[in-house]
Amino acid sequence: MKKEKDINEKRVIYGLKKIPISEKRNKIANLFEEVSNNYDKMNDIMSLGAHRIWKKDLVDIIGKEQMLNDSKNILDLAGGTGDIAFTIKKRFKNNNITIMDLTLGMMKIGKSKASALGYDSDLKWIAGDSAYLPFKDYSFDNITCAFGIRNVAEIEKTIEGCYNVLKPGGKLLILEFSPKVIAPFQRFYEYYLKNIIPALGDKIANNREAYQYLSESIQTFYSSENFCELLKAKGFNLVNLKKYANGAACLFIANRI
Repeated sequence: MKKEKDINEKRVIYGLKKIPISEKRNKIANLFEEVSNNYDKMNDIMSLGAHRIWKKDLVDIIGKEQMLNDSKNILDLAGGTGDIAFTIKKRFKNNNITIMDLTLGMMKIGKSKASALGYDSDLKWIAGDSAYLPFKDYSFDNITCAFGIRNVAEIEKTIEGCYNVLKPGGKLLILEFSPKVIAPFQRFYEYYLKNIIPALGDKIANNREAYQYLSESIQTFYSSENFCELLKAKGFNLVNLKKYANGAACLFIANRI
């Protein structure tokens, strides 16, 4: 028998079904603990290394508005293993970067990589849910999130929080997979999501179930057009969209007015 709290709690999409918010939060935390050791390797394999090019493109957009010696406050959400933070830090050494992630295992990997790169004291790490940002309003010049927004338990609340902690004129840059590609490739893309990704997860990470979910989370995520509309509905202005790999990945650039 379910607790009354569970019955009344708002339900959100998890894979192909809807479950209570708290249950999704717990499942996501446990899932990424399980895959943390193979997460970077699987990203390289699933995208044929292209995710690194897309992330560099994200950082390049930040770079267009920053001088090398400037000091900016950057928040990287779901940034546990550090890819975005390290790329920014390498280019803009004076930036103050805060990395926030729900999963301790992912941050453990990130901290180990940071130590190897000599960034031990240059980054701030916070464990927490992105829907509950523990920062004052107008704290950050830019916020980044790479391949994490579809996995948060409360997407709309996360976007609202990002708007609040961004400084006026700041940017929210979200890199995420899309459920749709251009028409000639859609059938192959769906086959890849439904069959290849779970198989790779089974073979390489020994966790078919986790990658089955990650595949389903792409299939049920917002279309690029609908996600742009959501960002605008939450107050962002001049939402720009850049597509990669025939639309398989999208970079959303949302400006806070």
